[in-house]
Amino acid sequence: MQRREFTGAELDELDRDVAELAWRWARRLTGLSADQAPHGPVDPRIAEEQRPAAHLARLYVLTQLRRSAGARAEADIFYAGQAGAGYPEIGAALGVG
Repeated sequence: MQRREFTGAELDELDRDVAELAWRWARRLTGLSADQAPHGPVDPRIAEEQRPAAHLARLYVLTQLRRSAGARAEADIFYAGQAGAGYPEIGAALGVG
């Protein structure tokens, strides 16, 4: 099985998906409603006094996502190796080498 590289448009879509995932969880953690979904640092749908908490919650979520993605990547390194992938292939998938 061959994989291909992301296109620029796909990378943009992935970034938007990650941003929405982070905001969805940040809203959940802070009690903001879906119509208060911040889409930038000065979104008028968020009261000024709520913005720091919203962005700190998003930062917290993104940190947890990074940890989760890292753990999943480490597991897939192991599983890829177990399945016969070599260092060059694993390095290529990691974007190194």
